[in-house]
Amino acid sequence: MNRDIEEHKGFQKRIFILGLGKAVLSSLIIGKLYYLQILNKSKFGKLSEDNRTKIKILHPERGIIFDKNNKRIAENRIDYQLSLLKEKKNLVTKEIIKLQKILNITEDDFFQLNKNLKRKTFDDFITIKKNLTWEELETFEYFSHQFPFMSITKEKVRSYENNYAFSHVIGYVGYDSSVKRKKNLPDLKIGKTGIEKIYDSVLVGKEGWQKIESNSSGTIVRKLDNLKSTSGENLQTYLNSDIQEYNYDLIKKMNGSMVLIDCYTGGVISMISSPSFDINEFSYGIKNDNWKVYQSDPHKPLLNKSISGLYAPGSTFKLIVALFVLQNNFNLTQKYFCSGSTELGNHKFHCWKRKGHGYVDLRQAIKESCDCFFYNLAKDINIDELAKMAKKFSMGNKTKIDLPNESSGLMPTVQWKKKNKNDSWHLGETYNAVIGQGFTLSTPLQLAIMTARIACGKIIYPKIKYDPNTQPNFSDLDIDKNSLDFVRDSMFGVVNEYKGTAFSSRLKSKKYKMAGKTGTSQVRRISLAEREEGVLENKELPYKLRDHSIFSGFAPFKDPQLAIAIILEHEGSGSKVAAPMARDILDNSLKILNT
Repeated sequence: MNRDIEEHKGFQKRIFILGLGKAVLSSLIIGKLYYLQILNKSKFGKLSEDNRTKIKILHPERGIIFDKNNKRIAENRIDYQLSLLKEKKNLVTKEIIKLQKILNITEDDFFQLNKNLKRKTFDDFITIKKNLTWEELETFEYFSHQFPFMSITKEKVRSYENNYAFSHVIGYVGYDSSVKRKKNLPDLKIGKTGIEKIYDSVLVGKEGWQKIESNSSGTIVRKLDNLKSTSGENLQTYLNSDIQEYNYDLIKKMNGSMVLIDCYTGGVISMISSPSFDINEFSYGIKNDNWKVYQSDPHKPLLNKSISGLYAPGSTFKLIVALFVLQNNFNLTQKYFCSGSTELGNHKFHCWKRKGHGYVDLRQAIKESCDCFFYNLAKDINIDELAKMAKKFSMGNKTKIDLPNESSGLMPTVQWKKKNKNDSWHLGETYNAVIGQGFTLSTPLQLAIMTARIACGKIIYPKIKYDPNTQPNFSDLDIDKNSLDFVRDSMFGVVNEYKGTAFSSRLKSKKYKMAGKTGTSQVRRISLAEREEGVLENKELPYKLRDHSIFSGFAPFKDPQLAIAIILEHEGSGSKVAAPMARDILDNSLKILNT
């Protein structure tokens, strides 16, 4: 009896414990549900919302670049792309295998896809294939039910008209590597070179976004809210497309550069650097192999030689020397005898004309480019003072053009020689300097600005961007007007008078006359032994040892409108190659601009 009572009490105790445990468990469940559904409703509701909505970053449309006549030279075209939901990237291999049955997925597509998979981005889509053709779009749309995690998206891609002609001055766009933008907008392309780079902040615009709803399987259902991106500002330039194309066709088979500017505004009408490259190739991201080819090319196709190429100015620099001595009261009746060479100590300095020019004055020396005359001037020239004069004409200084990576060139001084060569300055080096050889280096743009300043007597600065609301106001050069007139008249003789070094390249037009100065930039020093044996013609030398052909000039002579500078690498005498090309360019440009 007592035993039964004890067993009953134990049973009731167990029942109580089980009931208590059930009550505690129920309380915990209810508490958890209350926590999830009431206290953290907004938090987990947002998580649920994020699980079915995706954000696509909308890149801004880049501003359009126009020439002076409002022709588009850089714009945007629609690029149709095939994209995959980022959260489904583990299915890439499987999806690509299916996709290859209907679309051509190239090695380049695979290469870019791998880069996209590694790239950190807030965008919920990964680009599979860019630049879809209409046929590819139709094909995918027909089979789209087989690819629920993929979507056709549209992007604006940079596109360039006359892409080879404008490659260096316009530049190209590419992905931004800066930390801030890479984190927030890793797929945004910015200006990397040329106008695209220097005016990127104006052209780039501001990004937007688009919210997309997907179901539990990841299939895109509909487009929800969005914030439109803000397009970048358009930009107008001084460039003339018709002139640029003509000039490019003339120079494209050579290595070198030319610059054509407005004498009074400083506006760059044309700028060519050769060899060129396809800037449209950079719109989608250049292939690595192609980039290596460009980088290793000895002719440097990616370098804008107009502003970064450095060359000895040759005899074009004689114009600066002439202005220097004229400003120092040089006697215009003074003549020097040119026998073909001048001695300094044990060294002979040769004139380009082996038999010499005989007795010549300053105007004749410029017109016929007599080296010996300028050697005689060098005896009384202080190189530091000459450098000051040269810098008044942009030589040895940056021109302040609105393009990136401009070189300052080099106008040597005593201090420069001591600092860079750990040596004192020698008179023989002044002999080389006055004929534009030795240490002196300039860019084609600097030569064009030098010529423009001589032509109009103003401190011209070059400009790419055109602003119709702003008129340039340049100061007068601190140079005596009579000195400038004398040099301009001498340049007229170079082109239009018998024995002038560019006489055969004069304009045939009755309406226009041009003035200028030829130059030859020595690539190597000719030894005494070579001179005794007979100096080879430029064309007989290996290409890399040939001289550069140079010409700078302006037209029309009486009312200067255009200034030009041309440097053609290893093409020999300026009178034979650069001068005729300058004639053709000026003739064509004046016809276009004045019709």
